[in-house]
Amino acid sequence: MENQENMLRIEIKDEANTTISEMSGMEEISLIHTKRYKEGDKICFTNLSVNKYLVINIDNELSEALIYVPGNILEFSIPFGDDSIPYSLCSFKDSTHIIDMRFATEEEIYCYRNLAKNVMDKRCDTTYYPHVTANVETGNDAIFAARNTIDGQTNNQGHGVWPYESWGTDQREDAELFLNFGREVEVDKIALYLRADFPRDTYWSHITIVFSDGTEEKVQPIKTSDAQFFEFDKKRISWVKLINFKMADEPAEFAALTEIEVYGTDIKEV
Repeated sequence: MENQENMLRIEIKDEANTTISEMSGMEEISLIHTKRYKEGDKICFTNLSVNKYLVINIDNELSEALIYVPGNILEFSIPFGDDSIPYSLCSFKDSTHIIDMRFATEEEIYCYRNLAKNVMDKRCDTTYYPHVTANVETGNDAIFAARNTIDGQTNNQGHGVWPYESWGTDQREDAELFLNFGREVEVDKIALYLRADFPRDTYWSHITIVFSDGTEEKVQPIKTSDAQFFEFDKKRISWVKLINFKMADEPAEFAALTEIEVYGTDIKEV
């Protein structure tokens, strides 16, 4: 008999919270859902093990997400309308969907990697990490939502719908972007992909990066579409915040961030 304490479970639930598809198993499972999604549908994942690191592929069109889940349950609402714009036109469409869920391996968890990436991040509150929020999203539009900065898409030579989703400050001087890892990690490098839809765009010539350990790094990006790497001494932190965005002295009125990457390792418990 299977050990229920190590059980993984995927369920598709409708707007009335009725389960319409499900799959359970140990260590690695895959659910094939053969119906078109309807508004209000959500995918519910249950993990009854002590392993808090999961690898989930939530849609055929998206890459895997290695996420940290401190609790036992997470939900992902299927995006419709404005919320679907940051995804490719094929994502969550059609009538056949393959959803995979497995435990992350120790090699995957503790290797040196981009700890910020999460293609499953959502604008709402979540129960899994990494998760990014901001105190402003231009026009309150999903194409300029904070979650776009950790979705793995680095195409930055355009603006608007996928694959050019981004986040901007709406020209507010008090704008903040907050990236929460949900646990303590060790980091030593950050990469920024500034949106580079020049000449429509300009860029930020100064940004302050604040860390949960109380330290700060003042960086000076340049006008380029390339990734800009900023290295520093190793820090043990649980979150990163970007503040004090100063636009370059150029005629263009818009500056935005396409992607942030934070490199480091998870910390093994002793």
